[in-house]
Amino acid sequence: MGVKYLRFILLLVFFSVAYRYPCGMSEEIDVNNYEMKGLSAASKFNIMEELSLLYNDIHIGPVGIKPSYQVNEIYDDNVYDAAEEEVSDLYTLHRSSLLIAAPFSDHLLSHFKYDAEIYDYEDEQERDRVNQSWEGSLGFYFANDFAFIFSDRFRKHVIPPGVQRRYFGDIAELDIPFEDQGPNVFVDRRNVNMNVASFELDFPDFFPNVDFLMRYDNQDVSYQRDEFKSDDFNLDTIGAIIEYNYPFLPVKVSSGFVYSIQRYDASQTSKHNDNYTNDIPLNISWTINQKNEIYLNTNYRTSKYKKQSNIENFEGWEIVLGDRYLINPVSSIEIYGERSLKEQRQSNNNSYFYTKVGIKYINQHDRIDGYLDVYYSNMRFAESIGASGEIEDVDSFHVQLNIKYRPQKWWFAEFDYSYANRENTFSSGVLLKNAVSLGLGLTF
Repeated sequence: MGVKYLRFILLLVFFSVAYRYPCGMSEEIDVNNYEMKGLSAASKFNIMEELSLLYNDIHIGPVGIKPSYQVNEIYDDNVYDAAEEEVSDLYTLHRSSLLIAAPFSDHLLSHFKYDAEIYDYEDEQERDRVNQSWEGSLGFYFANDFAFIFSDRFRKHVIPPGVQRRYFGDIAELDIPFEDQGPNVFVDRRNVNMNVASFELDFPDFFPNVDFLMRYDNQDVSYQRDEFKSDDFNLDTIGAIIEYNYPFLPVKVSSGFVYSIQRYDASQTSKHNDNYTNDIPLNISWTINQKNEIYLNTNYRTSKYKKQSNIENFEGWEIVLGDRYLINPVSSIEIYGERSLKEQRQSNNNSYFYTKVGIKYINQHDRIDGYLDVYYSNMRFAESIGASGEIEDVDSFHVQLNIKYRPQKWWFAEFDYSYANRENTFSSGVLLKNAVSLGLGLTF
């Protein structure tokens, strides 16, 4: 009974706000599934970015404390992303966090953050779940932007039943490689614990136009049910990025490498899937003038597996090209496109070509901001699978509208709508999905 009253009050407050003030459009969130928002959007954290949010925090001496809470009431007409026999439901998403930042000296800063998100479904209660995250860091900061940071993050995460890996953002973000068993195959509930320990070294800026950074991560993923223990893995990643700002032109170039070693220790069979991955990124941005910026982001990836593995080695690339144009001081438009060859880590490693084109309009005012994002994407697999010899082809069309009204710094109201239309040559129908969300948030 209390939940229904909360929903009724939430709707009244939101429509009261929306009626009295004109709406604009906001910050980017993932458009494929509203459940992707939250903890899944922040697998890595930057202490200086977190501290920049402490504009109106609570202080106890030099210690900054920033609690926040947000509640969203969401209607989803296809909670299982099914192409037929769709199931709709209304659910509540509670998100809370607590950030504590404590400087020990001018050069030493500590940081702790706790996050929690609670999904409460009206009818499909098997999808109820709680995700939690604890993270902390200790950073040392010196002259010439020289810094090194130790950090650790622990997550308790639940993957709900009835999702497909390729379409559910949390699974992709957690990098669980063998969940995708093909189109229209849905997985059972998973309880996953993850720990990520990191060390980041930002070298001194000896040259005014060059910045160099190195990072090491150790990621340990453990399933909490015995039948999935063979998928437990440990991942070591080391990377280095160098960025160069051309002194006579508004051009920024960055490149480097990211090398990863993934190990499975549960059984001899799973150990056959140990692999080595190497990424070489190259990013270029050119500020043509004060209103227009063009960017090109590329990445070349190789993945190698043991000879005993059923997964083939992979070589692929990603190319993203975009143009951001500032219409006026409060609005901008971005046109972007991607063409990539991505790895599909099934037993036959059937890679796919990914094409995406889209346009995004952003409007930001003092109290009202928002965005409208529209894009088309295509997944075309490189090889045929199954006895029919047919090649899987997936066409998708997505629309995302987000409006946020912030009358004061410490609270806001939010409206979010997403639409997805996905057609698969192997499915029995067209997947249609609409999700509408009304939310209120408090930030101190």
